[in-house]
Amino acid sequence: MTFRRFIIILFTIAMLSLLVSCGGGSTAEPTPTTQLVEPTPATQPVSPLTAPISPLAAPDAALPEAGKAAITGRLIDLATGAPLRDQNLSLPAVLCAPGVAEEDKREQCFYMVDEAFDPSALTDDEGNFIFQNIQAGEYVMLVGSLMTENVILKDELNRPIIWKAITDTVVALGDIVVEFGAE
Repeated sequence: MTFRRFIIILFTIAMLSLLVSCGGGSTAEPTPTTQLVEPTPATQPVSPLTAPISPLAAPDAALPEAGKAAITGRLIDLATGAPLRDQNLSLPAVLCAPGVAEEDKREQCFYMVDEAFDPSALTDDEGNFIFQNIQAGEYVMLVGSLMTENVILKDELNRPIIWKAITDTVVALGDIVVEFGAE
């Protein structure tokens, strides 16, 4: 094990311990109903395609277990307009200090990619993906792998896009157009 990996593992354990000690004591029961939430137009990229929705990305197929969340969408290549198939996706958690305002999160919070523990998914032949039964929280999305080509999805100002997974909810992101080399 390299020294760098040891430091990353040690930092991850310290952050998780801090997060557990700060707010892990809630005993509220989750709402038993599941709902579909559409993202706001400002965060939903427009796709050049109008391909049919795969059963993988259909909201009914993505219903999470009680107390969990789900995120669905479709990945489209900006250069070709084609769906990105067989792409690895992961959701590194966004970590913020207490009291950071919503509008400051992209500049003041951080994320750490951990391919072993981050929620992950694989796109189907039409570029559809589903992150099912994940913990509610805020995430950034990594397309690809740390060992090969990868990209963190960013907005027009080159800031990471923060996606919110909501308890007992399927968040349908729609088409996400990215500049990324497929295959």
